[in-house]
Amino acid sequence: MNKIFVEVYKEFKPDIDIIKVKECIKASLDLGSDFSCNDSVSISVVDRQKIKNLNEEFLNDNHLTDVLSFPYSSNWNLGINKKVDLQVKDQDSYLGDIFICFEKIKTQADDYNIDLNLELNIIIAHGVLHLLGFDHFDKLEEEKMIKKTIKIIKHLKLDHIKAKLSLETRNE
Repeated sequence: MNKIFVEVYKEFKPDIDIIKVKECIKASLDLGSDFSCNDSVSISVVDRQKIKNLNEEFLNDNHLTDVLSFPYSSNWNLGINKKVDLQVKDQDSYLGDIFICFEKIKTQADDYNIDLNLELNIIIAHGVLHLLGFDHFDKLEEEKMIKKTIKIIKHLKLDHIKAKLSLETRNE
């Protein structure tokens, strides 16, 4: 069973529904993996300074970003766990950490003319997919990631049409 740890900086708590965040993570784990992923995940909704510091410290990149994902292991590739023991049915482990910059999400929601909740869910799904070994280094992988994200958004009964249009205009 997934353990989902959510930390939200206090200034953003009024704008974030933690139950909905957990629902998005669970849907992303279920729909992003080749089988129901039971791994635990930690997500932190932070401010500009924190995400910029993390980006510089761990990726040597001194700019603001919307999401950072830090996988605990490299076992996952495109939603497939390469090291899973099929004999163990309830194999639980730790998938990784996700950090989301809420201020950047708000700006992006305005830029892409979409609802803040939709943008937050797009970015949460994006972060989880990175933990599951998806990336956007080339066009083919980017398309797979976009399709999975749209599938997650649709499952959550959010506006998947707007999500698709907004994702297709982004430069990752």
